Amino acid sequence: MSPISGLTRLELAALIAETLKKAGINVVLSGGSCVSIYSSENYVSKDLDFIDISLKSNRQIAKAIQSLGFENQPKNSRHFIHPDTELSVEFPSAPLTIGDEYIPSSAVNSIATEHGTLRLLTPTDCVKDRLANYYYFGDKQCLEQALLVARAHPVNLASLQRWHDNEQEQEGYQDFLILLSEK
Repeated sequence: MSPISGLTRLELAALIAETLKKAGINVVLSGGSCVSIYSSENYVSKDLDFIDISLKSNRQIAKAIQSLGFENQPKNSRHFIHPDTELSVEFPSAPLTIGDEYIPSSAVNSIATEHGTLRLLTPTDCVKDRLANYYYFGDKQCLEQALLVARAHPVNLASLQRWHDNEQEQEGYQDFLILLSEK
């Protein structure tokens, strides 16, 4: 039986992160899978987006993740699939930023599992990430995802306001707060 079979999203993400870490590759989970984890799967992402904050080459990442049975799809890309999971794995380009805000490695969250430790965006930064996709790409699902996370976890409203000010999205922030209060 494959070591991938039957793992939850969190367990699989932690196993991948731990495998990469052993190869000297430090990653942080971002994107929709953070929403899935923080919303107890009320939103279901189809991929795991890892930002490689150690800035390793595609070849180094591929070698490490292929040790778990993942294969490039297409070849030489930063996109990987495995026959024993519906979740694909992607490596968007570093650095770890949300809009114009750089997220330092020391400011991410960690969740320990029996398969290793997963480093991921904090709930506050996850909300920012989803709102950025809503504001800049018009993805209304991302607004709903931001609300799911903000309703399930405490978020730092002062940090959210600073981020909105920096992104020149003050009106968006007011709209978000109104929707958040409606529950």
